[in-house]
Amino acid sequence: MKKVLVFTYYWPPSSGSGVQRWMYFCKYLSHFGYHPVVVTVHPDKASYRHLNEKFEGFIKEVEVHHTSSFEPLRIYSYIKNGNRKEGIPAGNLEKDKQTLFGRMATFIRGNGFIPDARVGWNKFAIRKGAELIAGNEIDCVITTGPPQSTHLVGRKLKQQFPKIKWVADFRDPWSDLYYNKDMMRTTRSQRKDVRLERSVLEDCDVVLTVGPKLGELLRSKTSLGASKFKYIYNGFDHKKMEGIQVIPGEKFEITFIGILTENQPYMSMVEFLKLFLNGKDGADIKLCFAGDIQAEIKQKIADTFGFIDIEFNGYVEHLKSLELMKRSSLLVNCLADMEHNEILISGKQMEYIATGNPILNIGNPNGDAAVLLRGLENAKTFEKDETLEMSRFTRLVYENWKNNEPMQTIADKEFVMSKSRFETTRQLAGLLNEIQ
Repeated sequence: MKKVLVFTYYWPPSSGSGVQRWMYFCKYLSHFGYHPVVVTVHPDKASYRHLNEKFEGFIKEVEVHHTSSFEPLRIYSYIKNGNRKEGIPAGNLEKDKQTLFGRMATFIRGNGFIPDARVGWNKFAIRKGAELIAGNEIDCVITTGPPQSTHLVGRKLKQQFPKIKWVADFRDPWSDLYYNKDMMRTTRSQRKDVRLERSVLEDCDVVLTVGPKLGELLRSKTSLGASKFKYIYNGFDHKKMEGIQVIPGEKFEITFIGILTENQPYMSMVEFLKLFLNGKDGADIKLCFAGDIQAEIKQKIADTFGFIDIEFNGYVEHLKSLELMKRSSLLVNCLADMEHNEILISGKQMEYIATGNPILNIGNPNGDAAVLLRGLENAKTFEKDETLEMSRFTRLVYENWKNNEPMQTIADKEFVMSKSRFETTRQLAGLLNEIQ
């Protein structure tokens, strides 16, 4: 069985879509002739914001090596909150910049730690990686980011072991990441970041992404040919999804799951809901939120829609999030308002699709997320200013629900199953076969 060495900062008990991509890949790779060896940071040393211990049992058969790390974000969190976890930033930095301490910390984070504040893990990961390559028959190294600093581990090992193949997996953009604009970076820091990004793209053997347009964006930064850039979508756990049995509630549930910050057009969500609720008492309508919702946005929603039932679940474990999706009457997605927003596909996109429930997606109508929703009669993508059209779509879904004719449409079964975690791992194994 061929061995692949996988470097991933996020690994159980850390939680979230970034963890799940490689957790599932490593779980299923053995079915296709590959033995994954994972190098990750020890959870006691990592800057993990959320934990889910249930994931650990799922991958207990995967070979994992933990290392130490230097984590300035844990120090920042402790100074800010008296806790090494709760103050770790989750993308948006605007709130942190409102204080002198926050501005200083943001400047140091943006200019002292390039490409990101988790680069302190690298020397430990490189040391462990070199040890494993020297003592094992490793066929390929895989790095996945964010944090994009993980790719520098792959670059260093490629320099030390030039014959080994290296796949750099991008779950997000690098220099174009939407919250980089809040990092208070100097021109010199920005140039260094771009230089590191280009070196990784040029030195690796394959650039892997979560969608085609992210690959196109990364390719535009180099003179490389298209053949080096591949993509495999994030998938969904079909066994978990099929195992969830939910009884529809008595109310029309509009559900948002994920991260919601000021970098997303959340006011479009507020406005289309106001238009939809106009003239209704809201007795049969419920708003449901789960995930990291910025406090100011939660307050805005509570103040605006206080006359109806609102449920703020906070961060929930994966199975609970799937239950919320499956019982929903309308699933809402709100993609970041940023340059190159055509690349965005949320981590929950495939799970939304797999439920068969109606989906309202706020984002680029020509982006990768919109393309995946085309062909579904009960899913539509709207630009952020199309609030009237959003309200009309919501009203249509609501009227069908009220008449006991819910707009549930499972996409072509073959298409859906091709996005299951098992099948996306089959695609990964095929890619690995090509480069050996």
